[in-house]
Amino acid sequence: MSDQRTLTHAQWLIQATALFGPDQTTWRFVCPICKVETCMQQWLEAGAPEGAIAFSCIGRYTGGTGTMMQEVPHQPCDYTGGELFRLNPVTVVFPDGKTRETFEFAAVNTVEAAS
Repeated sequence: MSDQRTLTHAQWLIQATALFGPDQTTWRFVCPICKVETCMQQWLEAGAPEGAIAFSCIGRYTGGTGTMMQEVPHQPCDYTGGELFRLNPVTVVFPDGKTRETFEFAAVNTVEAAS
């Protein structure tokens, strides 16, 4: 998992767009527990609510059998950023002062390799 960091919402949007382009459904994130990379479209297709995108592993919505308590979680796992263990590495600060903890963006070279 990467180090904790904080970005304004504007900074986060700029970084995402620079990495993946303007189509938000193609933006990719990596679960901090099982390392599964997922794009926004995959969460939507799995029926995840918008608030789960980049916050909870897609395994919560696709029947993932892994659990974050395993030494090496099965992929995908059942991690969510809203429970006891809050391991999402990025905090996004919105203009109104509210914050949201999110997954890190996937590495661009990994995304290109998966294409």
